[in-house]
Amino acid sequence: MKKYIIVLVMVMIAFLSGCSEEGQQLKGLVSEKEGIYGLYVVGDEDVDGSRLSNEGIDDSKLHVIFHPKSLEVAQESFSTADIEKEPAYVVLDHEGIALKTYEYDEMVGYLKAKIGQK
Repeated sequence: MKKYIIVLVMVMIAFLSGCSEEGQQLKGLVSEKEGIYGLYVVGDEDVDGSRLSNEGIDDSKLHVIFHPKSLEVAQESFSTADIEKEPAYVVLDHEGIALKTYEYDEMVGYLKAKIGQK
């Protein structure tokens, strides 16, 4: 009986630490408001508010655009996204990861559909 309790406690600890790790990774990227998005962009330093605005995206609906220093840093610091290569584009809404793609045009199309155009 003690073994079952120990196993149950260990499983609960593993679950809780996994949840807190994901929460830590998403902190600052996930908006508190519905309809506001964050971007995590790996390997495409040209993506910014101006470029997206030129694509017709209302950049006032983007609360953050984050560029990690490298693919390796992205894989370590944002393992939740399971980024395999660059360029990579991760769109986050108020609930978490909404889209992960390796295609710029797919990200732009998604944002246009969700945010709307200026």
